[in-house]
Amino acid sequence: MAEIVDLTDKIKRYYKFTSYEIRGLIISILAIAFIISFKDWGATNFDFRVGLYNLFNAILIVALSILIHDAGQRLWGLAIGYRVEFRMWSFGLLAALVIAFISNGNLWLIVPSGFMLHHLAGHRLGWFRYGINYFGQAMVALAGPLFTFMLIILLKAIYAFSPNPLIQKAIIFNVVYVITSLLPIPPLDGSKIYFGSRMLYAFALPALIVATILMIVNIPIFFAIVLSFLVGIVLWLTYYISFERRAWTGPK
Repeated sequence: MAEIVDLTDKIKRYYKFTSYEIRGLIISILAIAFIISFKDWGATNFDFRVGLYNLFNAILIVALSILIHDAGQRLWGLAIGYRVEFRMWSFGLLAALVIAFISNGNLWLIVPSGFMLHHLAGHRLGWFRYGINYFGQAMVALAGPLFTFMLIILLKAIYAFSPNPLIQKAIIFNVVYVITSLLPIPPLDGSKIYFGSRMLYAFALPALIVATILMIVNIPIFFAIVLSFLVGIVLWLTYYISFERRAWTGPK
């Protein structure tokens, strides 16, 4: 109960966005929305009105997805004693725009941001008192893709009851978002997970990628989750036997 009260207090005090973060969020959302709506400005000829309508729908999808992704990291960060700061990745957005133009909108590179951690010294009960804990940073980074994955599950369930092209596009967008965010390239989430805990990365990366890809296929959600979990376990054990155990025992 005390932990819930403490987390609630930290959310009230530290969850809000700074003006710098809001500016970065707006630019990231608009840039990514433009990328995923690049091909939707008219079926054969350019149509400004149709394009604006599709851009608006894309903004809704991207804003929801990025804010859910960010919420997972902020909430988990606060739970273990960190304040998470959203950091727009200008180079990543520029590269994504260039790729969109070159591919005529057929390739999406969803790399809007990274994040920075600020430790809350007065709340760090049960964790290292000072400094940034790399494993804690890896856990915060993983929370973003996990929340995105849960959003995919929710959208998939809604789509099963009420098929809609907008929901289908939102599912595909979040699948791409999960995969690209887990790439081990700074400042993406994958780099923080990889350098914070390779064991965690060895399990999380294949499990989440397999799960998100299976979400596109018309199969039961439970089957997709179980299969992705089993794939993650197998690859985690493979990594552990091949690298981690050998590092501890040494060559024979």
